[in-house]
Amino acid sequence: MVLENGCMEAVRELARKEGRQLSQVVNDLLLEGVRGKRRRVQVQFRLAAFSMGRPRVNLGDRHALEALMDS
Repeated sequence: MVLENGCMEAVRELARKEGRQLSQVVNDLLLEGVRGKRRRVQVQFRLAAFSMGRPRVNLGDRHALEALMDS
């Protein structure tokens, strides 16, 4: 496994602060990450929808639409 320099430095610092082996810290962090991904629940997001009624102009008619927007 190859870790980026910044990541490796952070893990080494954490291991030093906690007085633990580097491999123990990496294993614990990986396990937390994997468990965290499994626990994530996707929240269903719904927007409110409102009826806007019938269009007042034929939206397929560019000229009619431009005339309405210019007025």
